[in-house]
Amino acid sequence: MKLTSIVINNMFSYHGVNTLLFDNISCIIGTNGFGKTSILNSIKLCLGQSNIDVNSILNNNAQEKECWVNIDFEEFNIKRRWTFDSKVEEYLSITLKDGDKLEDSEAEHYIQNKIPEFLIDFLFYDGEIGNNLLLLSNTKLKSIFDYVFDLDLLVNTSKDALEVAKRLLEKNSDESTKELLILENQRLDILEIISNQKEELKDKEIEYKTLKMNLQKQNTQIRNRNKKVKVLYEEQDSIKEILDKKTLKFKELILWQMPLLLNKRLLKGMERRTTTALKVEDESLFTNRFQKFVKEINSSLEEEKILELFKSMMLNESSTIELSVTNAEFKKLLEEMKDLKLSIQQMEEKIKDAENSAMEQEIMRSLVESRDEQEKYLNIFEKSLEELKDSIEQNSIKAKEINKTLTQAFKSNQNKYAFIKGYEELQIIAKSSAKVYVKKLEKKLALFNTKLKQNTRNFLEQYEHINDIYIDSKHRIIISDGEELLNTELLSAGQKQVLNFLIVKTILDFKEFASFVMVDTPFGRLSNKNKALLLHTCYLSFDNLILLLTDSEYEFIQTQGLKYKTYQIQRDSFGSKIEEIA
Repeated sequence: MKLTSIVINNMFSYHGVNTLLFDNISCIIGTNGFGKTSILNSIKLCLGQSNIDVNSILNNNAQEKECWVNIDFEEFNIKRRWTFDSKVEEYLSITLKDGDKLEDSEAEHYIQNKIPEFLIDFLFYDGEIGNNLLLLSNTKLKSIFDYVFDLDLLVNTSKDALEVAKRLLEKNSDESTKELLILENQRLDILEIISNQKEELKDKEIEYKTLKMNLQKQNTQIRNRNKKVKVLYEEQDSIKEILDKKTLKFKELILWQMPLLLNKRLLKGMERRTTTALKVEDESLFTNRFQKFVKEINSSLEEEKILELFKSMMLNESSTIELSVTNAEFKKLLEEMKDLKLSIQQMEEKIKDAENSAMEQEIMRSLVESRDEQEKYLNIFEKSLEELKDSIEQNSIKAKEINKTLTQAFKSNQNKYAFIKGYEELQIIAKSSAKVYVKKLEKKLALFNTKLKQNTRNFLEQYEHINDIYIDSKHRIIISDGEELLNTELLSAGQKQVLNFLIVKTILDFKEFASFVMVDTPFGRLSNKNKALLLHTCYLSFDNLILLLTDSEYEFIQTQGLKYKTYQIQRDSFGSKIEEIA
């Protein structure tokens, strides 16, 4: 929907016919008091806003006792005219682009469908009012959101159902039905409670499953922490087992061959020997070395037994000594045993660190405490679930008992009490509509606030104390520093003006309602930075922008390198006139 022109005749300060043809950007410049706001008010009157006294709208110098305003959109044209003879008469007509014409009440209805009254202030926006956030009251925002979120049908359904139910009671209520109506209302209240409890139960059961899953994860994490030490012990035991096998082989298989493996001269001498024993030239030296060897191998056998076994090798009559391993294999075995012992030592250090680490102990303590708290909360939560189930069951029994009483009364006098069933259905419709309204509002608000966050990003970046702006479920503008809510009175007039229009823009963006906007005093007392922010992030996003400017505001527009059409408001003794500036 695009606004193409406005014609004002003898309205407020304007004398005669004044025509404005709009470009993509149009600037209307006027000194304060010359009639900028009168343009806005003329349009609002034409669109049906009734908060302006029509007795004072005729220009004092008008030659004819009539005034009118004509607004032309791409799709239709609206003309509203007033005559002032003995009394004020008002005429309204709408001409559609296909030539069809609507008048009076039919035309009013058409305007309300195209531009609801509560949107007029947003499309034809007074920047001065916006400074105080007065434009965005809770009541007005509710009307706006019901419209842009397509919730008005639910609101009207609930309202109409309650109204019809009320009339039904007024028509049929007497002394004999009062008691039954009290019971019926009690039953409906209980059914509403049960419905809410079942929804709560559904949500709580989902939460309970999540809590239980989190507790299982916590226990697994604790077990895995203990498992870390367990795995280290298992790895150490595995290394020890390998070492024990190699040690056993070392002691039992090659213990007696070691002097020969380590002394080639001795081995060769024994292989050259006759049937007599190898001669020991230095008995004391041999004894000392043998004792040292016995000590190092740490054998469980007595020294004499070891010597006896060793001598049995030397007394072997064979000319060749068969060793079970080679010298190289023996040395490799020794190196492997040495490495295994080192690995065991290193594993012992890791286990010690894992068991005694202050950080590990703190982590384990924290995990266990968290797990215990979760278990405690889960037990309480589980108890509340059971209590909720019991409450649903008890309320269901109460509802059935009341329904039984009502059914008996209905059977006894069906004609008289038949209206109670209708009353019941209307109440259910009203409550169901209200419930659906709340759910849809929550979802739509989440989407709206996401878009609002995008539109306010550049604005918020300028202020460290403002972190977030959103609309809550009670249609309040919430401003936060990230932790606490801020009073909107802490905002400056400039901040309020920018914020006001950013919210307006988000509303119009969300509905994709209009491609035009007219703003009176668009910049007020803003800094140049905020003027540029408002112009480029808000105003210029519309296909059709009309700005009602003071001289100083126009000076700013001239610095922005924009292409626009310009009008100047002039004043003479008859009133205001609008002239286009080439």
